[in-house]
Amino acid sequence: MTKVEMRKQMLNKMKSFSSTNKQSADSSLANQLFDTETYQNAQTVGIVLSMPHEVDTYNIIKHMFEDKKQVFVPETNYKLHAMIFKEITDFAEIELDSKGINHVIADNETTENLDLLIVPGVVFNHQGYRIGYGGGYFDKFLASHKQDTISLVYDFQIDSFEIEDHDQPVDTLIIATT
Repeated sequence: MTKVEMRKQMLNKMKSFSSTNKQSADSSLANQLFDTETYQNAQTVGIVLSMPHEVDTYNIIKHMFEDKKQVFVPETNYKLHAMIFKEITDFAEIELDSKGINHVIADNETTENLDLLIVPGVVFNHQGYRIGYGGGYFDKFLASHKQDTISLVYDFQIDSFEIEDHDQPVDTLIIATT
């Protein structure tokens, strides 16, 4: 199966994941993240603003605010095919971008230097490689920036696939049993 086919199949699985089980898995993943030494030692954390079928990052971000972390979310330049991270301090600063993805609209600090990056994905293998949404933004960022990386994964997202030269692994997978 190609990466495109695997992505499509897994997105359908993620979208049909029952809300009760998803909430339980999301809570478990968040608690496991907060318990890691990597998270506890990080001051600047990058994380996406999740879509409904993804691990809920909004509750994670709320907790990060309470932990006095400096939280950054992707700011994507689609024309230049580049991504940096913009600080989020309030959920009222969020609007949809041209691709329908939430981003920060306030004129906040941006950075490429993070202590920890929570990396999203659609399909993962046990070595930490991932299939994302196909834009290559995270692989490109990971290839040129060094920080600790963690992905929050539902167990059904684990599969085998061919690794390509541009693919970048994450350091740690936190996996929820569903």
